[in-house]
Amino acid sequence: MTEPMALRMTAEDLGALARCRPAAPALAVLRKGQISHRLLLLKGLADAARRTVPGLWAQGASVGWDLCVQVYAANPRALEQVVLHPHAGVWLRRCLRALHGTGPDQDLAVDLVRLGTFGHAAALRGGLRPRLALPAHDGLLWLPTLGGIRLPAGVGTVRLDGWTAVLPDAEVDLRGYGQRGARARRLPPHRLAVTSAAALPRLSVVVEDADPYRDVHGFPVQPRQTAAQRAAWHTVLEQAWRLLTDLMPERAADSAALWSSLVPLRPGPSGRGRSSSTREAYGAVAVAPGQDPVRLAETVLHETSHIALAALTDLVDLTDPDDSTHHSVGWRPDPRPLSAVLTGAHAHLGLLDYWARVYHTLDGAPARAAEARLHECGRQVGAALRVLRRNRAGLTTWGAYFVECMTHEAQSHGFQVKSSKPSQALRPSHAIHPSEGSGVRRSHAPVRVVPKEAEDIPPSGAAQVRPPPPRSTNSASNSGSAVVKSGSGTVGQGEE
Repeated sequence: MTEPMALRMTAEDLGALARCRPAAPALAVLRKGQISHRLLLLKGLADAARRTVPGLWAQGASVGWDLCVQVYAANPRALEQVVLHPHAGVWLRRCLRALHGTGPDQDLAVDLVRLGTFGHAAALRGGLRPRLALPAHDGLLWLPTLGGIRLPAGVGTVRLDGWTAVLPDAEVDLRGYGQRGARARRLPPHRLAVTSAAALPRLSVVVEDADPYRDVHGFPVQPRQTAAQRAAWHTVLEQAWRLLTDLMPERAADSAALWSSLVPLRPGPSGRGRSSSTREAYGAVAVAPGQDPVRLAETVLHETSHIALAALTDLVDLTDPDDSTHHSVGWRPDPRPLSAVLTGAHAHLGLLDYWARVYHTLDGAPARAAEARLHECGRQVGAALRVLRRNRAGLTTWGAYFVECMTHEAQSHGFQVKSSKPSQALRPSHAIHPSEGSGVRRSHAPVRVVPKEAEDIPPSGAAQVRPPPPRSTNSASNSGSAVVKSGSGTVGQGEE
């Protein structure tokens, strides 16, 4: 748990990721990178808490850490499952900020004791039967990947015996097999599974409506969803997923690999659509209800592009961390740092192919709306890429290569990216080591970008417009009957 794993990504795979067409090996690197990153955050949390707050450390955190060490030695995959719980990343960073004095510490006692339930959840997944007693500070027992228990008022301590939570006047089975006493309320995770034809990718996400760390997406979250609300989510998600798998099965597969939990948001003013993802919650997409299937499919592509790029930038800097310049972008009124220009450009780039395919599938007003959205995204991407190319000094070596690959993708859709001083095309002809100033990080899980025998990246030039996909009479024509209004989705946390 203390040593970072060695990760390897070919330049070809990095280029495909830049073009919003990540290959399976690249997605595997991102996932492994998140595991390594979070395991080291967990180790850092334990070291800092043991050193700076020994009293709090002894109140349940220490036994949780011991369980994590046990599980990792016996069954690493069990701990990795819990570490990858999307909002465990939020919890880890919140604890570390409080311990290092860079964030608020008023909730540190509550946050630290949850290392006990974190370790307990991992131990249960690893086939162990842990026993521990923990203080119940805020009325919620948090068991990442297993759900939680809402405790009655006045409960000071909870005893956990394997799969059973023992309260003063109640017992709750964490698997839902039975309960004695009615005051405690089990909060099991609810999964939305969307099936597809045998050859098409399937989707399975957890409705994250009880996690105490889910309120990090820049918009108010909804409370626990009713059965009727979950059914409504399933219906619209099924329609959006059918559309996405029909039009872009390869992108649907990427999204299914990156997306693991759905956080319901409260609708915006007048029902305006909202969506968000955040770097700290790998795998989580927050969405407000009310989007039609065409818009929800766009949201899925947009937010999973954010998830992929955020995971990559946990491994390698694409922009210079010391760059302090700000620039105008088409999707927000306020000037953005160069890193946010890159983030937003990448997410919008991934929508060009989608809206082109939607346009060639629909008819009438919906087709015209899709065409308008395509050109809106294309103009925004082109302008942002010109900003990035003009500011080559603010990009790392692989950041410049990343932008060059994005440029070729935009031009393949007919959107020209011109610059008064175009950057020289970078070619995947050599390996970049962390010591070469490439932006590859030494901390956490260092990634090495290595050469692969492949075609050189073509030089910038005239766009090669790919032919439109054939029209079809599949589900897109039915699910996309509503006129698409541009600008209905919003990304939270100021990351783009």
